[in-house]
Amino acid sequence: MPEPIAVLLAKSGLPAGGRVFSDALRFSILPLRTVLRLQFGARSQKTVAALRVAERPLPVAMNTWSGDDPVFMRIAPDTWLIESALHDAPDLVPAVRSGCGRRSYAVTDVSDSVVTIAVEGALAAALLARGCGLDVSAETFGNSACARTRLAQLPVVVRRVNSERFECLVDRSAAQWLYEWMENAAEGI
Repeated sequence: MPEPIAVLLAKSGLPAGGRVFSDALRFSILPLRTVLRLQFGARSQKTVAALRVAERPLPVAMNTWSGDDPVFMRIAPDTWLIESALHDAPDLVPAVRSGCGRRSYAVTDVSDSVVTIAVEGALAAALLARGCGLDVSAETFGNSACARTRLAQLPVVVRRVNSERFECLVDRSAAQWLYEWMENAAEGI
């Protein structure tokens, strides 16, 4: 049986409290969160605008997010991530099923497969720009933006939480490598 992610993170070298490089740059591993992937069939995508999950509408525009908890991120034409720090998957999945009704969809709990790294401070965008082809400036990647991209050659979902905070969802097997890459990249900023 696979080990729970909490055990694996405890065994890894990832720091629990994060690292502060300066007043302008800090990053940390966030506590474990529930993450669900919601995908719709081709016919069901046309009715997504009317869909409500946990009494909230899903974002319709590509590469945007909405909500406080849970957070809904549209990362592809047919795919959303639902992230929550307060609700467990057994609580969220029935809400998703209820909201999706008779539409063709698949909901998958991917909580144990991802780790969220928060990057904060005035230099957060500069750090991400060192390893990402995505323009994360406030003008093009605003406060409601999210995108699936590559960061340090790893597939990552980047979400801009506010003007100085980003959250990066990365596969747990690559989380320590990405965190160490961020430490190295931060030294030159």
